[in-house]
Order: sequence, then structure tokens, then C-alpha cells
Amino acid sequence: MDFSLTSEQHELQRVARDFSQKEMTPVAIEMEKNRTPLPDKWMKKYSEMGFLGINIDSNYGGLGLSNIDALLVLEEFAKVSSAVAWPIFESNVGPIKAVEHFANEKLKEKIIPEVCKGNLFVAVSMSEPNAGSALTDLTTKAEIRNDRVVVNGTKRWCSGAGHAGGYIVYCRMSDQPGAKGIGAVYVEKETPGVSFGEPEQLMGWNGIPSADI
Repeated sequence: MDFSLTSEQHELQRVARDFSQKEMTPVAIEMEKNRTPLPDKWMKKYSEMGFLGINIDSNYGGLGLSNIDALLVLEEFAKVSSAVAWPIFESNVGPIKAVEHFANEKLKEKIIPEVCKGNLFVAVSMSEPNAGSALTDLTTKAEIRNDRVVVNGTKRWCSGAGHAGGYIVYCRMSDQPGAKGIGAVYVEKETPGVSFGEPEQLMGWNGIPSADI
């Protein structure tokens, strides 16, 4: 099997490298220094450059390329800073892929095109105060009541907390033990009852908000 990059992939890599190093280096410095997330105008620029939804189905506004293509772009941005690379991860190989694979059609059509346009940032929330790497210990519960889903619990170390417009929240959907009872719910930032804790002061990853939900 040949793992060599194609000429198109080399060109994509070059474009990502030139843009990230020339345009994003000063932005990354400010983000890291001030511990602030990527400004919205740069999300729009990422979209214009084709850096969002690289491996997302074109029917939802993506480019329909491969995971390797998305990772090539992510790698170049990460060489500059995790702060400027994080939105590319979230909008290509992070929670947006979970939406593409598992959400119903209505939710896909609502979320994915907006992410690809740079209008919406979606974060994932798994960890809890007593469930970090042992995710099957999570206790946040989602209960279906008529046509609504009621979520009760606290999530911890959510990267993007308070900044993202939507959250893929993993919770216990039934009383089945272990992984069998776990599912995920899409929660919009402005949903009544949602609140955020104080931002964590991390050793690294400055420019990527992290807090409780």
C-alpha cells in the first residue's frame, strides 16, 4: 500500500502551512497571552479558505475530502499553536463528525452547514467531577419527557465551555450499566438552565476556554 501524499494533498498542506504561519502566528500570540478564544472573524476566514468541514459530506456544506486531508491541515495549524488549531479539530474530526455519523437528518441539516460556514462552534463535553478517563462512571442523566430531553448534571473540563454555541453532552440515557446506558444530547448554549463555571487556569492550551458546565 502506498502512503505517499498526492500532489493535491501536498498543495493543500502548503496552503495550510503558508496561511497558518503568516496569518495566524500573531493571532496565536495574542490568544495565548490573553487566554482568549479565536475571534469570530477568523472562523469566517477559516471557512473561506476551506479549512472547516474538509472531510464532511458536501451535501452538508463540507468539501467531501478524506480524514487524511483534514489532518494535514490540522497538523500545520498545530505547529503554530494549539489555540488556532483547536477550531479546525472541532470542525473536522471532533464533535462535528459525531453529528455527521449519528445525528438524525434534521439535526445534521441544522448544525453542520453552520459549522462549515464558520457561524457555529460546537464543543464536546464528556468528563465529570467523578468521571474523567473512566467515562462509564458518568452520572449526568438525560430523561425524555414528551417531546423534550431534560439533562441534569455537571460536566468538567469542557474545552470551549462558554464560547461554543452548541455542546455534544454525553450522559446516561438509561439505567443500563457501563457503556450501554450512555448516549449524547446536543445542547445549545442559550438553553434554559445551562450555566458555566469559572475558566480553568491551565498550564497550557491557553486560548482554549475550559470550564464546568
